[in-house]
Amino acid sequence: MTQRFQDELALVRQRYPGAQNGENWVLIPSYTLPVGRFNLATTPLMFIVPVGYPSTGPDNFFVDVNLRLLDGSMPPAFNANSNSSTGPAPIGGNWGWFSWHPQGWRPSAQLQSGDNLLTFISSAGACLRGEDTA
Repeated sequence: MTQRFQDELALVRQRYPGAQNGENWVLIPSYTLPVGRFNLATTPLMFIVPVGYPSTGPDNFFVDVNLRLLDGSMPPAFNANSNSSTGPAPIGGNWGWFSWHPQGWRPSAQLQSGDNLLTFISSAGACLRGEDTA
């Protein structure tokens, strides 16, 4: 694990104190979902940190496989299995994944002035709100 990854995990844990990680993944055990949109109030949210990070940003993210919109339908770009286009979920569980590809990934030498793990989590939040920003 690089020093950069460790420093960014510290940023993530300031916002999400329960965040967990492995060598190439980050997990927010209880991510709060937008009110009035889904059948669940919270979900685990996990993503893979790719080889080449930070030059290459994360792509796709995993959530509870049972996540549905309030009307019972599948959310846009959601896949109810644990094998994403960037690889399988790195830890066991009942995972589904969102095909989510943030555009314009621009990390900076100064962690907080460019894209980082926390900005990726924010972009996943935009996806979960139904915003078309990726």
